[in-house]
Amino acid sequence: MRAPKWPVACGVALTLALLLALVGVQPLAGQTDDPLADPVVLGAWLYEGNCVRCHGGYETAQLARGMDEAELIAATEGGRDGCKIAWARRDGGPFSAREIEALAAYMLAWEALGGPPALPPLPPQPTPTPTPTPPGDQALEPTPSPTLAMSAELKLAVESSTLARGAHLYTTQCYRCHQSYERARQGKNLALETVERTITNGKSASSMKAFSRRKGGDLGLAEIRAIVAYIGAWESLGEEPALPDVLFTPPTPDPVKSLPILPVQVAPVTGDAVSGGELYLVYCALCHGAAGEGDLGPALARPWQGLRPDLTIRSIIQRGVPGSIMPTWSDATGGPLTDQQIDDLVALIQSWATP
Repeated sequence: MRAPKWPVACGVALTLALLLALVGVQPLAGQTDDPLADPVVLGAWLYEGNCVRCHGGYETAQLARGMDEAELIAATEGGRDGCKIAWARRDGGPFSAREIEALAAYMLAWEALGGPPALPPLPPQPTPTPTPTPPGDQALEPTPSPTLAMSAELKLAVESSTLARGAHLYTTQCYRCHQSYERARQGKNLALETVERTITNGKSASSMKAFSRRKGGDLGLAEIRAIVAYIGAWESLGEEPALPDVLFTPPTPDPVKSLPILPVQVAPVTGDAVSGGELYLVYCALCHGAAGEGDLGPALARPWQGLRPDLTIRSIIQRGVPGSIMPTWSDATGGPLTDQQIDDLVALIQSWATP
């Protein structure tokens, strides 16, 4: 039996190890003691070294609240739809795709646990380099959390279901302008996709701001969809869903947030119903009927829900209804009608409204 050539085998192994070290090959996952190999740990380390200076600790910022993974990664990359600083390397920032995903993993782990994930001692941060400053900004203020302090009873109720969460969010976000949903009925006769789009993007014609966090608002996609679920349940039942009363305690009015967007601050639409009647016969009667009774398009001689139906009607005429045969009529967007002519039509349609 031939004896093994141990010296030769050991020499080959040592030579191979030295070559791998020289070309920078890293050990396989699971074969390293580097704590930053774990995405959540790496994300915590990156957050500590880059995000704390603007946003503060994650327990204060809660940047991932209401976001899914794709939304959070997009927001973390920065630029147009997220952080004011472009962090992604492809946009000139310092972070690779792996590092962006790690940051997202850390924040999502925080949200999933409702508190900080268990972490080993983090390595020291490297010598800091100047943080990129967005054009025109001298300093970035910490991102405020929109979350209000909750009693234990309210927290339990909010976390009981998506519907309950939506009812609470409606109360904290929508009540200040629309009052109770029973009074406003913003979603009546509307597809839920339209309701979600309106909450997400806002409506400039009625001073309704965009609520999506990606458009400067306070809500993530999951939170917007919870409100839509509440509105959908209300309209499906025709009455308030059975939910704990604690969800419907209106927040104390915030003069800074609420006053600028109160719809009553927008001047009433004033027009001439007689002139509107002449315009209606030319542009509208073919689809909506000679007296607004409806034909190809819906009836217009009906009650219009909401606190400011004049603004709702004007917005629909100006912009049209995406996905339908109703086009835009405003000359500002390619239509044939001036603002005054649209206001005349609004006056006519409101004169038809039945109690």
